[in-house]
Amino acid sequence: MRSRFKPAVKLDDVAAHSGVSPSTVSLYMRHPDKVSAKSAEKISRAIEELGYVRNKIASQFTGGARLSMAVIVPSVANIIFGEAVQLIEKIVSEEGFQLLIASHNHSLEKEEAQVRSFLEWSPAAIALAGPEHTDATIKMLQQSGVPVVQMWQVEGQRFSAQVGVDHFSIGYHATRYLYETGCQKVAFFTTRFEEDVRAGKRYTGYLKAVAEQDQLPIVVNVPQSDNIYTATRPLLLKTMIKERGLDGIVASNDGIGAALLIEAADKGIAVPDKLSVLGFGDFPISAHLAPASLSTINIHAPCIAETTGKMMLRMNRDIDYQGDIVDVGYEIIPRGSTRLVI
Repeated sequence: MRSRFKPAVKLDDVAAHSGVSPSTVSLYMRHPDKVSAKSAEKISRAIEELGYVRNKIASQFTGGARLSMAVIVPSVANIIFGEAVQLIEKIVSEEGFQLLIASHNHSLEKEEAQVRSFLEWSPAAIALAGPEHTDATIKMLQQSGVPVVQMWQVEGQRFSAQVGVDHFSIGYHATRYLYETGCQKVAFFTTRFEEDVRAGKRYTGYLKAVAEQDQLPIVVNVPQSDNIYTATRPLLLKTMIKERGLDGIVASNDGIGAALLIEAADKGIAVPDKLSVLGFGDFPISAHLAPASLSTINIHAPCIAETTGKMMLRMNRDIDYQGDIVDVGYEIIPRGSTRLVI
């Protein structure tokens, strides 16, 4: 069977590619200011073209086992990501691995820097969120030979190991659900519209469902804020005044959904008779909101985390195991903020 691993780019490869000696490359890696500008430029270009990553472990130990694994997520402030990381840490630590954790705040450029930093410590496996990454990130991962699990999103062919859900399908069926409960005009409320790629996938599913109803899409991009509630609440009445007849909202997360319900209760908007709201993520508080609890979409995050952790461990143990593609599915949870489908 063909092995997944490729020979890692070594310091000697960088030296040959840049036309300088290995000792010059070594000096550049440790003290770049001590190398001539001309040589530094050649070495820097070779590192970029080859996708070379300095192996810090190799510089300290020889023949030692890899002791860490890494997880990089868009945000640890989001309770879904935070709880998933905690579960992965439990799974891998029980097998003797330390878990390196980073969050890039939806910046693929920051993620690239984090991947480079983690690869310098030669982790046994890495888990990343989704298929979208910079070209440099992909090149580094491919050259490193480190097993990679794509989590949260099942899509694309770059990684043979994937655990997650189909976000396009979620967006489509969430919107269809609101129409089926009697909504006539449905909007999509999100935040960081240009950066949150998974919410973007759900938005494209929303667009398909809206088009099938011969309706025009309505997207509301909540300004980035440390407090999603104060940022979201003023937009509800503004949108309902602008978009007369609006009676349904798909929220890109339960934080936005909860803020909409709080504002609706404050302004006397009857939920779900006059306005239905469907969230995403099934946050712990969503079932306990009053006077209307939040209908939402559960993506089985604990299952994603557990499957990811176990797959990382197996890929490290078995060099021929390429990983699996596991779609854990999702479930619409009807609660007080939407009318039931009879």
